[in-house]
Amino acid sequence: MNQQTTIVGDLVEVLKKSKWLLVPFILLGGLAAYYVSTAFIQPTYEASTQVLLVTEQEGDRVDSSEVLSSLSLVNTYRVIMKSPAILNEVTERVPNAPDPISDALTVESEEESQVISVVITHTDATVAAETANVISEVFADEIPDLMNIDNVRILSPAEVPLNPVSPNILVNTMIGMFVGLFFGGLIGLLRYVFDKRIQNEQEAERLLDLPVIGSVPVIERRDMKPKKIKTNTPKGKGEVPHVSEKKERQSS
Repeated sequence: MNQQTTIVGDLVEVLKKSKWLLVPFILLGGLAAYYVSTAFIQPTYEASTQVLLVTEQEGDRVDSSEVLSSLSLVNTYRVIMKSPAILNEVTERVPNAPDPISDALTVESEEESQVISVVITHTDATVAAETANVISEVFADEIPDLMNIDNVRILSPAEVPLNPVSPNILVNTMIGMFVGLFFGGLIGLLRYVFDKRIQNEQEAERLLDLPVIGSVPVIERRDMKPKKIKTNTPKGKGEVPHVSEKKERQSS
């Protein structure tokens, strides 16, 4: 347990000493991810419409058997909506539709629900909304001929989306910053592993298994320069020369 604590402590110490390396890598990673997301990744928009499978009513009551019948047809309708019988007609009506439409089309339905959602993903928001609406219209028109039943109604048409669903610039930027943190920490760890110098007293005690009696502090070059001694002399009289300066004058 103590060894694990020591390793964790060393890693934390390495990260602290590598702050000058981590910060540039984090900023560089975030800026690179932001630039790639905005300059190279084309925005993608998502438009959706909903169709409803209606049931016949007997007076003021809804026939439960009709509801169960409609629910059982949901999966069949989802397959029909993706079939060439529907998509070929959509391609003729929407010249700029995604090619192929099946790759951009997602048909969804909630469990035990008579509502089917038609979702189109495309780089052009207007085309995505138009394609989704035409699919629902063609589907509603063709179902009576295909299934001999007229029970499909358009519940809500698709609107032109204003904001893209991808790329998520914020998420990509955060991922880029995390990648920068990873590489910066990795480089700092490698520098620590290959640096054989003893950094402090604690490391010396751990490596040599001997107590530290004393240590020599680091003396900066600026601390070794002679300092001038100032006295309270009248203005213009100058400063009292340093001891070394007095000796030089006497010798001369």
